[in-house]
Amino acid sequence: MSNGMNYDKDYISGYAALTEFEAKGSVPLSIAIKRFDEICHIYNTKITSGIEESYFYVKKIILTLIWMVGGNEIVIEGDKGIFDCILAHKDNDPELINSEKGMEEVFKTPFVFSYSDKPLTEKELIIPVSGDFKGQRIGFDAGGSDRKVSAVKDGEVVFSEEVLWLPKEESDWHYHYDGILDSMKRAAAHLDRVDAIGVSTAGIVMNDEVAQSNLFIKVPAADQKEYVRTIFKDIADKEFGGAPVKVSNDGDVTALGGEMLYGKDHILGVAMGTSEAAGYSLNHSFNGWINELGKVPMNYSGEAAAHYATGIKGAGSEYLSQKGIIRLAKLAGYFFDGSLAEQLAAIQKANDGCLDKAYEDMGRYLGDAIALYAKFLDIKSVLLLGRVMTGRGGDVLIKTAKDAVKKLGLEIDIFSADENFKRLGQSYTAASLPKLD
Repeated sequence: MSNGMNYDKDYISGYAALTEFEAKGSVPLSIAIKRFDEICHIYNTKITSGIEESYFYVKKIILTLIWMVGGNEIVIEGDKGIFDCILAHKDNDPELINSEKGMEEVFKTPFVFSYSDKPLTEKELIIPVSGDFKGQRIGFDAGGSDRKVSAVKDGEVVFSEEVLWLPKEESDWHYHYDGILDSMKRAAAHLDRVDAIGVSTAGIVMNDEVAQSNLFIKVPAADQKEYVRTIFKDIADKEFGGAPVKVSNDGDVTALGGEMLYGKDHILGVAMGTSEAAGYSLNHSFNGWINELGKVPMNYSGEAAAHYATGIKGAGSEYLSQKGIIRLAKLAGYFFDGSLAEQLAAIQKANDGCLDKAYEDMGRYLGDAIALYAKFLDIKSVLLLGRVMTGRGGDVLIKTAKDAVKKLGLEIDIFSADENFKRLGQSYTAASLPKLD
């Protein structure tokens, strides 16, 4: 199978491979991920009579459902042989083992695989979002390299600030608490009072708590459980008189901002930075999916790069990120020193056209990934953000992605934000999350 890439010989489009496999399949199969009684999302496919070949693709689908939707149970309906094959493999498959552990950490319950001899019933979750700017609010956005805050009075931004920090490098939870509080206090100084606090944060958010986030990856597990999971609630209670607080995943907030400020709908927000962050918004609502697309396999090659935490081969974080463009630059013969951020800055500074081919390859990565995500989610538009999008290379990337999606016969609008949105959009949109009576 041709990979369509100029440089990356170890790339096989997950979208193309899965589509080709399903086209030759003749055995109907339904794969569902359930989250208690809240969600039962079903992916219908067709497999072949070759059990081992089918297992390869069924496992990819399962990993996608786990990290895209999130839940505590995978249910197979249809061919019993493939279910038995999954049971035989799963306890010796590191990708599945680590994914199960990840879900157990998030949802605090054992993860199970089960078989159903009856048709499955779909159940989706709709979480309406306030979108309300009345009153005096703080909007805060916690990212991997900077934190942004906005003070908003009845929809008007009266203060905003971006501060560089290194949360992924710090093991003391006080560093995170003090940094968040410092930004919020700076914003509060420009308000007469704090009526509400809205938070956009990287990671998986459940019930306004940080269930899992790489921002706190160096913090000991015990401290994460005691101090990090409720960090935003604690700050609101202890420092701001119990002001209402609403916490959402930064990808969801990105998508919501695209819906509110650009008039889009069924919108996937993707931020390509130190990793790949994503979220989804439709009709001013979230769907409750965890959208950890950085862990979803998009390169189906056996030689694909593995996710640093889960070990999942071909995961999005290795391709649609700073690491992705650095890899492609090296394959094109350009080598840079320093941290990821320093190498990215050097690539962007050097790119007077010499690295266009690398950005074109990344655009094809992105186009393939969007097409793959659209197999699982109704996507009409995609908002692209993140430091990888900066400069000439970002323009090349987005054009190539648009062309790639169009060639696949999909009508999906792909666009990026203006500089004002990039600077203020996350924290400003976050301010609208809490609903006031």
